[in-house]
Amino acid sequence: MRCLFPLPILVYQTPPKKKNEDNSANAVTEEVQDALLLAVDSPLDDWVLDSGASFDTTPHREIIQNYVAGDFGKVYLADGSALDVVGLGDVRISLPNGFVWLLEKVRHIPDLMRNLISVGQLDDEGHAILFVGGTWKVTKGARVLARGKKTDTLYMTSCPRDTIAVADASTDTSLWHRRLGHMSEKGMKMLLSKGKLPELKSIDFDMCESCILGKQKKKVWVYFLKNKSDVFVTFKKWKAMVETETGLKVKCLRSDNGGEYIDGGFSEYCAAQGIRMEKTIPGTPQQNGVAECMNRTLNERARSMRLHAGLPKTFWADAVSTAAYLINRGPSVPMEFRLPEEVWSGKEVKFSHLKVFGCVSYVHIDSDARSKLDAKSKICFFIGYGDEKFGYRFWDEQNRKIIRSRNVIFNEQVMYKDRSTVTSDVTEIDQKKSEFVNLDELTESTVQKGGEKDKENVNSQVDLSTPVAEVRRSSRNIRPPQRYSPVLNYLLLTDGGEPECYDEALQDENSSKWELAMKDEMDSLLGNQTWELTELPVGKKALHNKWVYRIKNEHDGSKRYKARLVVKGFQQKEGIDYTEIFSPVVKMSTIRLVLGMVAAENLHLEQLDVKTAFLHGDLEEDLYMIQPEGFIVQGQENLVCKPRKSLYGLKQAPRQWYKKFDNFMHRIGFKRCEADHCCYVKSFDNSYIILLLYVDDMLIVGFDIEKINNLKKQLSKQFAMKDLGAAKQILGMRIIRDKANGTLKLSQSEYVKKVLSRFNMNEAKPVSTPLGSHFKLSKEQSPKTEEERDHMSKVPYASAIGSLMYAMVCTRPDIAHAVGVVSRFMSRPGKQHWKAVKWILRYLKGSLDTCLCFTGASLKLQGYVDADFAGDIDSRKSTTGFVFTLGGTAISWTSNLQKIVTLSTTEAEYVAATEAGKEMIWLHGFLDELVETYTNKYHFIRYLVEDKLVILEKICGSKNPADMLTKGVTIEKLKLCAASIGLLA
Repeated sequence: MRCLFPLPILVYQTPPKKKNEDNSANAVTEEVQDALLLAVDSPLDDWVLDSGASFDTTPHREIIQNYVAGDFGKVYLADGSALDVVGLGDVRISLPNGFVWLLEKVRHIPDLMRNLISVGQLDDEGHAILFVGGTWKVTKGARVLARGKKTDTLYMTSCPRDTIAVADASTDTSLWHRRLGHMSEKGMKMLLSKGKLPELKSIDFDMCESCILGKQKKKVWVYFLKNKSDVFVTFKKWKAMVETETGLKVKCLRSDNGGEYIDGGFSEYCAAQGIRMEKTIPGTPQQNGVAECMNRTLNERARSMRLHAGLPKTFWADAVSTAAYLINRGPSVPMEFRLPEEVWSGKEVKFSHLKVFGCVSYVHIDSDARSKLDAKSKICFFIGYGDEKFGYRFWDEQNRKIIRSRNVIFNEQVMYKDRSTVTSDVTEIDQKKSEFVNLDELTESTVQKGGEKDKENVNSQVDLSTPVAEVRRSSRNIRPPQRYSPVLNYLLLTDGGEPECYDEALQDENSSKWELAMKDEMDSLLGNQTWELTELPVGKKALHNKWVYRIKNEHDGSKRYKARLVVKGFQQKEGIDYTEIFSPVVKMSTIRLVLGMVAAENLHLEQLDVKTAFLHGDLEEDLYMIQPEGFIVQGQENLVCKPRKSLYGLKQAPRQWYKKFDNFMHRIGFKRCEADHCCYVKSFDNSYIILLLYVDDMLIVGFDIEKINNLKKQLSKQFAMKDLGAAKQILGMRIIRDKANGTLKLSQSEYVKKVLSRFNMNEAKPVSTPLGSHFKLSKEQSPKTEEERDHMSKVPYASAIGSLMYAMVCTRPDIAHAVGVVSRFMSRPGKQHWKAVKWILRYLKGSLDTCLCFTGASLKLQGYVDADFAGDIDSRKSTTGFVFTLGGTAISWTSNLQKIVTLSTTEAEYVAATEAGKEMIWLHGFLDELVETYTNKYHFIRYLVEDKLVILEKICGSKNPADMLTKGVTIEKLKLCAASIGLLA
């Protein structure tokens, strides 16, 4: 007899916990379910799958093994009555197919009417439960643990004592499964539905051991052999590797009857090692199902990848190797969807480094392998990962060889088959880690510093007749190298481990902050009406873009996450997409001069930052750009952006922004200084305001804070601005101001610390002079042997010089001469030159706190000049050194070789005074805009003296601070020179 009644509402109440009582049995939560059919009679072997139960329960004590009696709480029914949980243990359910299903920690509730299996508990234990067509099935991996049918409204499993009929049905299914060549359960059900299997009434398919053995996927290794005889040697290497990594022994080797597994001592070796050799019957490859199935999978994957890339068939081995690498990182059903590589290595597998096989890649060329005017990278094609060696693998088609590198930029939208569309003028990239993160994912090998690159001879099977894509010469104007640009060298040391691409940002631990930063950027772009969506005109090409991420450290110690949408401007063509691109920035000497005025006159010093500065410029050319990644408008995926205003990355963007800003400053009454076009001045009745512009950073100086605030309002109304208040930092230089004492310091101590850390000199022993007197550097000390050249190619000489130069041009005139000397050997540095560079770094280590200190003494402009006659050993040219101070603190300095060979000390001093005179006129003109243009190059100083614009005074060499800019000096002289120009610790 059966009746309908609601399933009890299970409310579990935990009793007071006893001392030392295991809490694991009390992990029960409140569950609710209504109107399910239960039977009054309760067959011992009937179990109901219940999605509302929190745990497995039974009223039958006799079927519970490992029974533990105790007070495990109560279950409250809908009518308010309670049932006691009096024990728990394990239950083994015998299934019709002969298997036994073990249920652990089953609760014993004597007054319950039905055996219940908790669906939630099955899910927590990693089982998969499938309900379809009135049947249910519980699986774990490839194994079916249990199945049953729907009875009325209940999903039940029934295990009667007599299971012969059921077993016969299962046997028939198994027989037909084997007849059909181990067809899948899904395929057999489709045949049954079409009436093709009349002998079967249903498909009761649980597990086939042969299928698991033949179809499961585990970790795979792929080796490419020139000869079959190499199998033995390769197997021994593989055996040693896997046994070392796992600590286990190889017990069985299954193979076909190939002679390579029998001859050459292979069989004897396996016998000696205790390895059982299983050979398949000739013509029955299915007996080695795992290997045969994997061979097919590898070939299918490799074929698809190679065809998509358009690579020749000669690259089949690279495609197969890459396929194996990826298969090891894909889920395996027999392994319960775990990743073979993770199971094997015990380490988490990451995917951010994966790239599209065969895509165009721009591989960086080491500086020692190219001249200054050569492109910094070359076009190659990605062909795989370095499983045993470090880095990615590339096909260098131009030089017909395979190379390995980690310094690369990928274009995954362009394949090998599209290479004719790629031109060489897109390859000027700086050496950086680029889109290569998680390097440990590619190899566990130790990486040497210096970004070394392995080269391999191409596989002998590569078809050398494959046509090489013609690389056209760049049509760009040749410009001086930017290697020593101050800003570039500053940026060199400000990388904070930011994401390199959009996908990395989404996978980063700070992904929510990066998403917010990208949203802010897009809000700014759309709010500024930067572009409109349109169809791409025929004959036009849309520029690509990418997201650039930066973490900015604020002066208060906080971090600001910034995301910038940058157009790939290297795709632009001169004369079509742009014409003029020059844009000025404020000079460092201008910044220091104004800061000297601030200290002397006790002026207000405020700082502003322009948000998305380049977006304010108006474009004069028609350009098109693809929609930004992550922000493609739904339903308009086929449209492109037509910029109305300039964007970051466009070659003309800085110029268009400057033109827009310059026009605005003129409209509000500011005058642009002729001495520096990024300095603007506006005079009032009894005061003035000075504004300095460096791209999007502004310094505002003035007497009246209200007038400064009014200027801020005008700027904020026209442009999106961020008011940073009193200036604390500009271009990586800290501004430390003490208004009470009237001092202002300019420091780069944090930058210098980063430089020392980057070149592993932060623990070096300090020295007291920038360049020891024992250094007599010349070209004769450059490498003479191949061994010396190879050694120096691994030394980061150029990077160290560039980093030192940024400190030198900003706040450290004391190292100007030393840096100038070591920079003369950039093309062929030797060991002695590198020792001199490290000496300078050691000097910086001992003078970290040295900074420029403006004391506000006066606005007196004073200059010192000196020359070292024939000081250069190689060219016998003299060295010019001068320094100008404002109120006793250095604002401008130079140390460089003279352009001509002078014949005497007097002539060298004359040339040096001329160069210093030109700088003095510029500084004087900046102060009062009274510059006049003088010519006659080396007699220029004579006219300055005659016109009484300059007063020349002889000064004792021991008191001339410019002396340290022309030669190495003693410790005492260095301290005197530094103090004379306001360079204090």
